Amino acid sequence: MRLRTAFSVLLVLTSATACRDRDGNDAGVSPMVDAGGGGSGENTAALCSDGVDNDMNGFTDCGDRGCCGVVTCPAESYCGMFDGGTSMCAPGPENTMEACSDRCDNDGNGFSDCRDFACAAFCGVENSNPLCTDGQDNDGDGFIDCMDRDCQMRVVCAGEASNATCSDGMDNDGDGQTDCMDTDCQDEAIVVCNGSMATGLPQAMWAAEVRTRCTNGTDDDGDGRIDCGEFSCLWNYADCVEPPRENTNERCSNMIDDDLDGLVDCLDPGCQREGIVVCDGETRVEVPASEYAARTAAQCSNEIDEDGNGFTDCMDFGCTQNPDVDIATCPGERTNETCSDGMDNDGNTFIDCRDFGCTRNPFVTVCATERTYAECSDGMDNDGNGFVDCRDNGCMNSVACTSGRM
Repeated sequence: MRLRTAFSVLLVLTSATACRDRDGNDAGVSPMVDAGGGGSGENTAALCSDGVDNDMNGFTDCGDRGCCGVVTCPAESYCGMFDGGTSMCAPGPENTMEACSDRCDNDGNGFSDCRDFACAAFCGVENSNPLCTDGQDNDGDGFIDCMDRDCQMRVVCAGEASNATCSDGMDNDGDGQTDCMDTDCQDEAIVVCNGSMATGLPQAMWAAEVRTRCTNGTDDDGDGRIDCGEFSCLWNYADCVEPPRENTNERCSNMIDDDLDGLVDCLDPGCQREGIVVCDGETRVEVPASEYAARTAAQCSNEIDEDGNGFTDCMDFGCTQNPDVDIATCPGERTNETCSDGMDNDGNTFIDCRDFGCTRNPFVTVCATERTYAECSDGMDNDGNGFVDCRDNGCMNSVACTSGRM
């Protein structure tokens, strides 16, 4: 069982990561990080001359502010810049390109340059599934991939979902299976495993092999999904785009496996719903495109629960989230027109893009949303509601945040 709760974090996260202060003040200064010119970790003659970054803050020996004043670091060294506060490290806000690249803790909160969240705009990001599995410190804060706090909410860092976690000798998701013995490590984009056996593929070759397996048009792991239709490719291959759902009359009659799940048209459960008039269960029904609107209108107003899901007509998403059903048949807040007219069309006191009928309808494009794979894994608050990615309820069903296999 793959654990993917929103608050799953790797136990190996360091205390330095956990204590980083997102507000830019000094309330979260970690004892692992040098603060005010003399923190613990790299502040003795021995520690300041051993060639090791003992406090893991990105600075070593006399290049670390904690070593300033230590006998092994003469005044003419880098530490001389801090002496007396009259140096290059002049106090001030740490929110410009210059201040975020001068190796100084300008605002005195214990975090220098890209380790300071105030510098995020100048240091890149490490907060999406692909960026959290590429083996690089994309935001320059000294922490790589799942060791970075910004990655802890990503699905690839919550268990066995990446090549790194499938080759680290740990049972990351706590299901009793380690690495290639875990079925989660036998997915399409997991190139360090061939079934339950490790391939021994060097890390330098992971990216190229992932690209090959996620673009070759082959169901490499035999689960019925292909390339970007496979969750492991979405999580591990940055160029994958979430396939469109197969749930409209047009997509359910084009003889294409639109969502890359191995099921075409009426064989796809998404096509066996109320309002899809080109399918009768798994059987194809020949309906001209010119008749889609009339036939869906009839099916969505006949007081019959065609798909047996307990919802009838306009109480069924198959009708209300169907581009072929007109407003006359199912009135409400559910089209680009009604979601931008300034009116409460369905009488629920929510107008336009404040109504879920607009923001959770995949066919409404006039509202900023946080519901797609891309929106739920880009580290941005796309809909402006104060919640980012998997912390946003709109992402609760996105494969960027969930563990289930659709």
